[in-house]
Amino acid sequence: MNAFEEARAIEQEIIAWRRQIHQHPEIGQNLPQTAALVRQKLDEWGVEYREVIPNAFMAYIGKKGGHSILMRADMDALPMEEKTGLPFASQCPGAMHSCGHDTHTAMLLGAAKILKEHEDELPGLAILMFQPDEEGLTGARDMIAAGCLEDPKPERAIAIHIAADRLQTGQLAIKSGNCMASSDGFRVTLTGKGGHGASPQDSISPIYAAVKLIGAFEDIARYEIDPQKPTVVNICALHAGSTYNIIPNECQVMGTIRTFDEEERTWLLDRLQKAMHQVAELYRCQAEWYIGQSAPSTKSDPDFCQKLQDLLTKDLPEIDLVPLQTGKAMGSEDFSFVTQRIPSAMLSLGSTSPEGQAYPGHHPKVVFDENCFVYGTAAYVQIALSYLNNAE
Repeated sequence: MNAFEEARAIEQEIIAWRRQIHQHPEIGQNLPQTAALVRQKLDEWGVEYREVIPNAFMAYIGKKGGHSILMRADMDALPMEEKTGLPFASQCPGAMHSCGHDTHTAMLLGAAKILKEHEDELPGLAILMFQPDEEGLTGARDMIAAGCLEDPKPERAIAIHIAADRLQTGQLAIKSGNCMASSDGFRVTLTGKGGHGASPQDSISPIYAAVKLIGAFEDIARYEIDPQKPTVVNICALHAGSTYNIIPNECQVMGTIRTFDEEERTWLLDRLQKAMHQVAELYRCQAEWYIGQSAPSTKSDPDFCQKLQDLLTKDLPEIDLVPLQTGKAMGSEDFSFVTQRIPSAMLSLGSTSPEGQAYPGHHPKVVFDENCFVYGTAAYVQIALSYLNNAE
């Protein structure tokens, strides 16, 4: 089988699926229309699958009991207005596929169709993971908690993410090593004693405490962490008060913590909480700590990445495979929950805008080149074939 020719033969179907999903973006874990399309196609092709949690599927193609590889596609959109002007732009106000998850889903569906047609050529099992809420960092986490990586447990796993501003259409990059940061969104609530701005002595200002707390957090990130270990502690929101002369009872500080070392991450979260209580006590406030969106760092197994690099160089010459990437990105990815359990690889697929624009993902005007879908689908198919035929 020639994976690229097979993908080219169904290119228009892949584009049609992508446009259907793009016009009807859904957010978080509530993806009834997207899930219905995936379910419809898997049923149509006779692919075995199970719905692990609502709107989340694990599909199985090939032979169980031998080697296996998991391939992930996320399906959710972002809460933002689309401004691309595309004829198939979002029809849902306040929702847009600006991160390309619609393309991931369509390409993996294409791979499912091709692999099912050639199922007897697979010496092992291709496991396809269609997951919700990557953006909220709950989709992979909840699927894993529901047992998606068990019975059968994949030996290896990959995820492909489209890139609109870094790689050209037809290029593919494999990221080796600890390639994406952990993410912990925090909220600190400081409670003092409200009063009139003319009589500060009768009040306890949570705003003053917040200012000192922000400085303390910045100092910890600056002076208590090895500078050779990339780390971010960033304050992104501050909410307090409603008018010029009233001291509020409460102030909220919100921010994000990013790092690549899980031991350092645990230490840093504990250190910041202790500092929070110490600063709050010094300024006579009560403090409450809350972690919202949270995911570990994404680990791309170097040995597995090198094996994929070698296999794709030999078996998929139609794709421009760039040299193995070892750089780090402070962005996070909930595929990290998979990579913490299974040797995995994170890949980037080039998709230069045909309009010559260079908007990044998460931008309301980002446009992905549909010509890249053949390369992504072929990569999914070839990775499954090549790994299963060369697994040790």
